[in-house]
Amino acid sequence: MKKLHLSLAVLAIISLVGCGDSDSTEEIASSTPELSTTINGQLVDNYVKNVSYKCGDNVTGTTGINGEFSCSTLPVEFTIGGVKLGTINTLNIDKQVFPQDLVGVDRTDITNTDVLSMAQFLQSCDNDDNLANGIEIDDQIITDLNSLDEEFEAINLENYIAEANLSLVASEDALIHLDTTTTFTTLVNNSSIPALVKEAYLSVNSILDEHVIEHLTFMGNEERLAFDVYNELYKIYPTINQFTNIATKGEAIHIEAMQLLIKKYDIKDTELDYIVNPLSYQDTPVEEMEVGVYDVPAIQNLYNILYEKGLQSNKDALEVGCMVEVTDINDLDIALEAVSHIYAPDVEAGFEFLIQGSYSHYWAFDSGLKSLGITDGCCSLGVIDGVDYCKDSDEYPQNEQAGGETGAHVDENEGGYQYGRQ
Repeated sequence: MKKLHLSLAVLAIISLVGCGDSDSTEEIASSTPELSTTINGQLVDNYVKNVSYKCGDNVTGTTGINGEFSCSTLPVEFTIGGVKLGTINTLNIDKQVFPQDLVGVDRTDITNTDVLSMAQFLQSCDNDDNLANGIEIDDQIITDLNSLDEEFEAINLENYIAEANLSLVASEDALIHLDTTTTFTTLVNNSSIPALVKEAYLSVNSILDEHVIEHLTFMGNEERLAFDVYNELYKIYPTINQFTNIATKGEAIHIEAMQLLIKKYDIKDTELDYIVNPLSYQDTPVEEMEVGVYDVPAIQNLYNILYEKGLQSNKDALEVGCMVEVTDINDLDIALEAVSHIYAPDVEAGFEFLIQGSYSHYWAFDSGLKSLGITDGCCSLGVIDGVDYCKDSDEYPQNEQAGGETGAHVDENEGGYQYGRQ
């Protein structure tokens, strides 16, 4: 089976967004810079490209497509033409700079007059009026504002708009967008997904095609299925620790990873014609969803099949784990192939995180079977309905990060969903 890995596009996004220890609880302070330290951050609401910045050592630059900037020392001052947006003296742990940070208020204070006015100004500067793909500021706007030389003030907002010949975004719309951006960023930064995946998620939206949207929503449902079936079987076989460990330490994080992407792209169940029982997946915590009830018929059928098999014996239950992980990896291979036809490094990073976890889970269930005396482990299942459940370490690398799910996939030729690899 073809194994896909993080593309150069994903790695490029990760390297541009920033570096350093994402788990550190300390702020980067200007008073004690290290000579070898590079301070990377993002200017956001959404990601703001082509804003000039000046570092503490007078090195200058302009923010990139994901609002990225890089300095050796703080503070950092941001300007658009002759309008000084503000200066930051410390960089938050998430390495991002919001209008709230530039104004010097808490990020929850999105209704602050100066914050809201700056959000209106930045959003009004977007060159294509599509905030989903970031805010890109044309050179002409910078030129038009070069005649000014002042600190940004809310009272002068209309003057900035007139000088740059812009149309002012309504304050209500600016507030909604700022709230959405701030909320999503907070959710990602507070999530349990790995740091590199967080960095990929905190990039401008890609243009997703119909197939990728279907894969995203479908994999979101699959992750919940795995979480449910493992937890339910653990109630019957409490000595099989693989179920509770994988569900709580892997599947729960995988669900979170898919929910964040679905939320980022604001994908609604009601917009997809194969959804029969919308569950508002992007906003509903998994613990609030009814166990064993899904909004996709193929997922519902798969859960019933796996759960019934798992009830037969502890051996069958562990075999269910093997089946779940293999079919899940097959599905993710197909999903990654679909993503490879578009530029969506955030989605690719999410799927890659899931597939690496499923490798780990496969070997956990393989080990569980061997502990029962099944010397071939998962390989004892052989080939069922064209799916080969016997894998080696070349095909499924061992000792990877944890996570893992179940199996049903999009049959793109038929346009529907099938159980397993057809």
